[in-house]
Amino acid sequence: MEKEGFSGSWDHGGRFPDSSRPKRDILDASTTVNPFGPPFPLEGLLKGVGEGWFSYPDPWADRLNNLIARRVELPAGCVVSGPGATSLIYRWMETVRPGRLVLFDPVFSEYPRAAAFYRIPVFRVQGRLPLPFFGKSPASSREWGVDLESFDPMPGDWAVLVNPVNPTGQVLSMDQVRYVFDTFSRVGAGLLVDESFQDFVENRSSLLGAVAPDNPFLSVVRSVTKVTGLPGIRTGWLAGSGETILRIRQSLGPWAVGALEAGVMEQYYGLSGWNFERIGEARERLSNFLSSSGWAVAKSSAPFLFVHTGWGEKAPLVREKLFREQGVFLRIAEGFGPRSGSDYVRLGYQAFSKPQIIEEVFSNQIRIF
Repeated sequence: MEKEGFSGSWDHGGRFPDSSRPKRDILDASTTVNPFGPPFPLEGLLKGVGEGWFSYPDPWADRLNNLIARRVELPAGCVVSGPGATSLIYRWMETVRPGRLVLFDPVFSEYPRAAAFYRIPVFRVQGRLPLPFFGKSPASSREWGVDLESFDPMPGDWAVLVNPVNPTGQVLSMDQVRYVFDTFSRVGAGLLVDESFQDFVENRSSLLGAVAPDNPFLSVVRSVTKVTGLPGIRTGWLAGSGETILRIRQSLGPWAVGALEAGVMEQYYGLSGWNFERIGEARERLSNFLSSSGWAVAKSSAPFLFVHTGWGEKAPLVREKLFREQGVFLRIAEGFGPRSGSDYVRLGYQAFSKPQIIEEVFSNQIRIF
């Protein structure tokens, strides 16, 4: 029996269950994972962890946690790795148990889902600032601009900021993030920052530097799955106070990170640096094509595109009958909070790897519909 607030279905990721189309012809533009693969050779990864598959891994992933902490310049004991950022979001929710979860819309749909699972009250702050688009902005663009100054927190509250914002791609500045953190911590409330996409924007507004062993009002979650482009290998980590991290480690239990998952994160954080220019170039190509073709595309530097379609209630039909027929899996934005979500789509990373497919479908199919 499913617990109230939990659903077994997701509107992004996965394969086409009823499609006879070969897998190589499927373009999953619904997810946000690096389409160009990991920034390290897979051969080296497999060679490095091969022998470890026949032994139990480090029960508490101490070596991995310390490696990540050193790389991001955090104190030991302030980092816990886990099987993906989503898993850590649930463990964080279970451990911290906010008195109330404050969500600044739009927001990644897993946060209200996890809060409902643990019966944590949610207060949603609706967007009120106009989100800039290339060309003429849609009338509903104001719903999607994150408004960080329209809420007074109470003790025990925890706010969630996803930076860059998912799904719009808006990058919050360091001043904006610090404003929210200072406002909340001043009254005994906390801030969880989801920085799953910060590596793609060179970590220019990361709040990791404010994490400290004795700071109970800040947690930061990172996805390694996104940057490595290996969604089948669940990798991520969370930073926070010493007490919070210890309790989350206990909640995860031993052996939460397997040899392959640890190997992926060790390889990634063993690199001297990362270069995601190829994704940016591909994003700009697709953005320029769509905006020049009359589609409203949000201005951002994040590694995905937010496009106004105006499909409304027809959106599911368009997705099923037109995009899927062309082998494209598409994410409609209705799960991110604002009421106008069915009028928008988020184009994830795979759309950048084969932009000609997206261009063809938008050009030849949607206009006909």
